[in-house]
Amino acid sequence: MKTNEYKFFISDCKEAIEKNKSIDISYDIEDISLRNFKSYNNAKKKSANLRQKYINHIDELLVSFDKNFTEGGLDINWSIDYNNLIEDLIKLFNDNKIKEVNVFESKLIKELGIIKNLKEEEFTISPQSKNCVIFEPRYAISQTGSLFLDFESAFEMELVMEAEFKIFILPFNNILKNLEDIEILSQLYSINKNKTNYVSLTSIYTPKTNKEKNVELFIVDNGRTSLLESKEHRKALTCIDCDACKKVCPVYALIGDKPYNNVFTGPIANVVLPFLETVDGCKHLSFNCVLCGNCTKVCPMNIPLTDLIIANRNMFFENRNMDYSDRYKVKVLKNHLISRNKLNKQVWRKEILLKFLIKRKLTISRPFPKFAKETFSHLKSHK
Repeated sequence: MKTNEYKFFISDCKEAIEKNKSIDISYDIEDISLRNFKSYNNAKKKSANLRQKYINHIDELLVSFDKNFTEGGLDINWSIDYNNLIEDLIKLFNDNKIKEVNVFESKLIKELGIIKNLKEEEFTISPQSKNCVIFEPRYAISQTGSLFLDFESAFEMELVMEAEFKIFILPFNNILKNLEDIEILSQLYSINKNKTNYVSLTSIYTPKTNKEKNVELFIVDNGRTSLLESKEHRKALTCIDCDACKKVCPVYALIGDKPYNNVFTGPIANVVLPFLETVDGCKHLSFNCVLCGNCTKVCPMNIPLTDLIIANRNMFFENRNMDYSDRYKVKVLKNHLISRNKLNKQVWRKEILLKFLIKRKLTISRPFPKFAKETFSHLKSHK
């Protein structure tokens, strides 16, 4: 791959590996999961099916949520991307003469670059302010038009709930149908994220007619419809950001977060970033995987991450997003791998082909792969 993004990625990976500080990827939640569920696998299956069902019917849920939320006297702002959102925020602040904002940083807030953009527009970011806050809810509940909020501390909860002007920002895929769905999802999140039973402090915010006017809700797309359009890849939208996949990834253990240059890192980044960003800028990430399957095994939403990474690779090949030289190598390998006659050829012939396809500089620090003298089909024929 010849993109600058790929070159920077490789450079950052080398730097991370040379530091020789492997990240701990130990992952053991058996004790706590047994204390919370009679069958952890059944809990995963139930939650994954719920989330998948809601993603498949997300248009209906959003319409229902819009109706119930706005009945409380508030409006919903629909934002296509971060540029659209920032423009709307700045206009909102100027119209209400707001100059000081308390932004509670989250993954989505970082993704949208809200703090950086507000500073560039000369707004003051004040962590103690109760005047105006920007906060990301965990979920929207379509049935009641409510927002489910979780907090890191009682002080954070006080600042948000007592703020004079509240701005909530939510990705459109984080929507549930019923309040009852929250419990099991919160348990799975806490177990996988922090090895605890529940998020410590939570609250349900439901608009009340004529009770509160200074509240704005922004629902953001920012590339997620690209995932939604693919029946296969939309499963990635069920992710609950628990980081379980990263905790078992041998590649992530070596390189960490930095090479991704994004808020999305680890296996989930390999799947979604070519959709959320650009294919040319992120296609290399789908090849940043040894296909061990660990991420798929531990995902509490049963997202088939390994299969989706393979699907990305296939999509890049079919859509000619790969460089010609890479496509040629893949085509040659494919022709040999699907042909029993070619697989049964002499060892020296296969070694020459592999050396031709794989540049020698890639094997300087490791021995060149050796082919067995006899294939399984040959061994079987001898019996």
